[in-house]
Amino acid sequence: MTSSPARSASPACAWRRFTAQPLVAQPLPWLLLLAALLRTIAAFQPGFHHPDAIYQYLEPAHRILTGDGAVTWEWRVGMRSWLLPMLLMPPMALGEALGPAGPWPVALPRLAMGAASLSIVWSAWRLGCRRSPYAGLLAGFVAASWFECVYFGVQTLAEPAATAAFLPAAVLVTAARPTRRGAAIAGALLTFAVLMRPHYAPAAATLVLAGCWPWRAERVAWRNWGALIGGALTMAAIGAGIDIANGARPFAWIVENVRQNIVSGVAARYGVSPPLTYLTWLLQIWIVWAIPLVIGLRFGWRACPPLLAAAAVTIAVHMLIGHKEYRFIYLAVVTIVILSAIGWSDIVEAAVARWGERTRPRLRLAVVAAWGIASLLLAFGPLAQAHRRQGGPGSRVFALLRDDPRTCGVALVYGTSYADIPGTAALRPGTPIGLFWFADPAAPGATPWQSVARHQAGFNRIVSSVPRTGSPPPGYRTIRCEPASDVIGMCLYARPGGCTATQGSPFRLNRVLARMGF
Repeated sequence: MTSSPARSASPACAWRRFTAQPLVAQPLPWLLLLAALLRTIAAFQPGFHHPDAIYQYLEPAHRILTGDGAVTWEWRVGMRSWLLPMLLMPPMALGEALGPAGPWPVALPRLAMGAASLSIVWSAWRLGCRRSPYAGLLAGFVAASWFECVYFGVQTLAEPAATAAFLPAAVLVTAARPTRRGAAIAGALLTFAVLMRPHYAPAAATLVLAGCWPWRAERVAWRNWGALIGGALTMAAIGAGIDIANGARPFAWIVENVRQNIVSGVAARYGVSPPLTYLTWLLQIWIVWAIPLVIGLRFGWRACPPLLAAAAVTIAVHMLIGHKEYRFIYLAVVTIVILSAIGWSDIVEAAVARWGERTRPRLRLAVVAAWGIASLLLAFGPLAQAHRRQGGPGSRVFALLRDDPRTCGVALVYGTSYADIPGTAALRPGTPIGLFWFADPAAPGATPWQSVARHQAGFNRIVSSVPRTGSPPPGYRTIRCEPASDVIGMCLYARPGGCTATQGSPFRLNRVLARMGF
């Protein structure tokens, strides 16, 4: 097989030829350490990017672990996989074992997601090393520290999990000398990515077809293809087994997902955006840094053309889908950033060739610093900050509730929604949540606050919105208020005494969710 420039088996990462300094002689451990430190800090920050992080993944994991957890309409109709909740259950169990107080049951699953995202740092380093030692260092540094990689890396969502599997699969598929073992691992990783986010299936197919095409010239090609398919089938069997273990038909959730969101158009009720929305969002988040990103991509795409093709397919597929969310194209975002960083290493080398060898250290350091500064500045951009503040007030209020052993029941009163809080997983096990919503058939003609006053025996804590939609019943005092900004604010009210008649309340969270179709 003739190797392309992107696949060249270069001694690029023989760093001791380049310098004797330990930090750059063996950069990967330091890059992973930096990434782990930043993701650990992010994992313990209050908030969550989207309610799906709680109600599609953490709450099902909590139901497996404790038998208690919110059941949203997606789970009632059977359009979600049990794979990610099952993977999040062990760190959640460890979090519960650490004690009844503290952030552990939510923070440790986020920390596990952050640990999984280290595979992206390894992948970036390997892709960069195909070009030069410096490209490996720069790409690894960007993957470790770029604000979107850190923020999304700890979110308990399908897209970061899929991307953490997709990137190393791309490295293995496009290796200069592919092996059967590497092909088998790549097949398993790509299947895992598709099980996490079925919408990434076209991207996975693109990567395989473009990346494995050179295998045709190898005598071992059929063995590699067999290993790739074998790895994929093994992961598919694991996914099917998890479905069966949780009482679901294997992969029926994919069919139901298509039926609900595409055939019935249910996703459209959460908003429909024009096709170019993703490009608009990228410009809003990256601002002026979009220009250097595109310049770097112009040179860096050669490091892994099949991966760039998969990213382009990801954006194209999601542009055709009416309901759009920024996280849906996370795979493409990470790919663009990494390949752009590799491109900038080529730009540095071109500048050195023109201006002289003496400029090399300064240029290299300047480019690394520029990426770090850009990441820090863009993290405080308007849209990036809005993402980061999502779920913050609810997470801080629920942290107080978990730390308070006197809490025996919590009432959510409109305009606080279940989507604004981190769910039962953030409370002590067995703490019921009540939801008092407007136009609830269980309380005809009554406002949410009137229903609260009539049924307050079932709870001794109230969480409501800022600005207020009403006043708590007599006997409640204000514990804390989180002011409103670009996300809803919240107030926590408490009364002395315990709770009665909790189990039979028609306002228990799951009963209201089913009754209201949430």
